[in-house]
Amino acid sequence: MTTRTQAPLDRLRAAVRKVIAMNQTSRVFTYFGAGAEPGVNARHMSADMRYNKTKETCNIRIVDYSAVSITSKSMSNTQLINLLSDPQVSEKPSWAKVRWIDIGGISWDVIKMLSIKYKIHPLALENIMHTHSKATTSKSDYYMQHLFLRILCLELRDKDSAIPLLEVQRDATFNVEALDPTANASFSSTRRKSKSIAYHNLESQDAAATVQVEALKHRDRVECNVFPLFILLFRDGTVITLHRTISEKFTKPIINRLARSDTLLRTTSDASFLVQSLLDLTVDKALGLAEACETKLKKFEKQLLLKPDVDTVGNLHILAGDINLHQRALEPLKRVIYGLRRYDIDRCLALLNLPPEEEKDAVVKGYISPKAQIYLADVFDHIDYVLASLDKVYNLSENLMSYSFNVRCSYDIQKNLSAYQLDS
Repeated sequence: MTTRTQAPLDRLRAAVRKVIAMNQTSRVFTYFGAGAEPGVNARHMSADMRYNKTKETCNIRIVDYSAVSITSKSMSNTQLINLLSDPQVSEKPSWAKVRWIDIGGISWDVIKMLSIKYKIHPLALENIMHTHSKATTSKSDYYMQHLFLRILCLELRDKDSAIPLLEVQRDATFNVEALDPTANASFSSTRRKSKSIAYHNLESQDAAATVQVEALKHRDRVECNVFPLFILLFRDGTVITLHRTISEKFTKPIINRLARSDTLLRTTSDASFLVQSLLDLTVDKALGLAEACETKLKKFEKQLLLKPDVDTVGNLHILAGDINLHQRALEPLKRVIYGLRRYDIDRCLALLNLPPEEEKDAVVKGYISPKAQIYLADVFDHIDYVLASLDKVYNLSENLMSYSFNVRCSYDIQKNLSAYQLDS
């Protein structure tokens, strides 16, 4: 049997192809695998490879304002990218104290340009790209360049404002074997394929069961939207907000307040006060949700006191479960608000990484102004009231379910005793 010898040039080409394939595979595991470098570098090619499919038409509004003047303009994705690409045009006007960039929708081309222009921290960028479609908890992160807030918003759902949470986005997958054209099928690949089919079958069954449970829960439920709001506060007076609501309905109350020159937002012209107003708006929407839950509880209470039935108890169980989830979602927001009021200066001081003997004499300016901290105390009182209201409704719903169970058991026991006495 004769073996075919390759020419030196062919052997060189084959070796180069193998090296390229190994480098591509190494990059995949380095940037996308477990133990990868934390954060997202918007300038790196790996970020484009991973998030390039995250694109949508965003609703973008840029508002520049001071105590005496205000300008507001809407933009498309391309217009904002072109604006930020020009160093001179993209600068905030000299007369403006605050620039607010509000972006409805998540699109990688827009976020990438914002990250490069405003030097968004890689960890904050990773938070935005990984959690924009999930019901994650609220938190605050301090960086030298900016303050980053991730706020979980809960609001009553209107018929025209449904914001369903997306499934966990699948990262781009790469077939490593496809990089080597000489790779052939084997028994191990067949076994892996059978395992993959079994896994996807289990996954589809779990998804179907989840859909069925959710369909059962929609009988008489307080519908609400749950979505994260990302806020970035910079020291130069720039505030960037990102959220998944394409319409301007969510931020409309803030825009209306900015349009009037006699509001605190305009008279203070303070970027941190704009952040306080956004937090206040989030808590007010949660308050409306708590009031709707309380109204729904009164309806179920009346039905159970008049005539207990299984459907009402089921609705009450669903309400109690939803309230428990709402409490878990709002507790971290309460801690975030308290931290902004109490530890803003301390956290900014920690960023400087000064020796202990120099910390006492250091003059540090926090991200939150004294005026905004005063009004954050009112927001803290509101979130405390919301949580107390939800806790009250949850306890009453538990008591009503216990009452219904006791009434049903007493009725069944009495009925069985009566039947036993008749038989005897």
